[in-house]
Amino acid sequence: MKVAAEGKFAFEEIGTSEIIGFVSCGGCPGKKAVTRAKMMVDRGAEAILVASCISKGNPIGFPCPHYEKMQESIEKKIGTQVKLIGWTH
Repeated sequence: MKVAAEGKFAFEEIGTSEIIGFVSCGGCPGKKAVTRAKMMVDRGAEAILVASCISKGNPIGFPCPHYEKMQESIEKKIGTQVKLIGWTH
């Protein structure tokens, strides 16, 4: 949350930010990630950032094996309405 307010790390690309929502992927295999991302867009989100624990496996070193499919599905659902960034820190 702190790096968003300061516009650091992945947020450098979009600048200082206010987090308006924080949701999980819905658990394995992340099937709720798409509908939850769309819900945030519908409520005014200007960017969707996928947590680094999902995309990079930080801090445990085990990324989600479904990340690429989740990202592809989210991009397909939200189109170019908002920026999709695949990591946070």
